[in-house]
Amino acid sequence: MSGALLREIVERYVRSIQEMEKNAVREEVVGDLIRSQVRRCLLEMQDSGAQADDIRAVFDNLEHRSSEGFSSTEPKASRLLAVMKLHVEFLLFSEERPKPNSSAATKEGDGFDSL
Repeated sequence: MSGALLREIVERYVRSIQEMEKNAVREEVVGDLIRSQVRRCLLEMQDSGAQADDIRAVFDNLEHRSSEGFSSTEPKASRLLAVMKLHVEFLLFSEERPKPNSSAATKEGDGFDSL
């Protein structure tokens, strides 16, 4: 899996989240919008062939780059990034945990898009 392709996908969604930052600054609720964008991002990465470890690596790098992408004067920006990363971990955990009927074939609706 190409790290450059994954970074490109994530950067596109980070720009979208940056736009949401403006709404958060105006005290608008953006949590559901962020979760929706994260889910879409993960689906696109998964469709590109990314594995969970690849996805985690890309999102871990976001933490190190947060000061570049978000305005350093706004604490809400880093909070948005933290929410984004937490939702990534939740979705990956949900996808990786053993299913109650793990011997059965994967059912329709399993995966990131069912959360």
